[in-house]
Amino acid sequence: RGLSQLSLATLYKAFKAKLASRETARQRLLTTAWELEEMERQGSFLQALHADNKQLLGLEDAKLERMRAWFSSRNLTEVEDD
Repeated sequence: RGLSQLSLATLYKAFKAKLASRETARQRLLTTAWELEEMERQGSFLQALHADNKQLLGLEDAKLERMRAWFSSRNLTEVEDD
């Protein structure tokens, strides 16, 4: 059967079904775009977190070095007396 033999009501339902299919595809595309955006932002956040942690670790390393130097410049009795 050709489209010309369908009633106007049936043609309208076909149009609405096609419209719904198109909207489904559009929404899937939009969801995928937001998922990509989320991944990029998560990656950016993790890089910033890594940089912060690296900086904090560097500060802790410096403190540890100062403590090591302090302890190595004293003998065991001086350390126990403090």
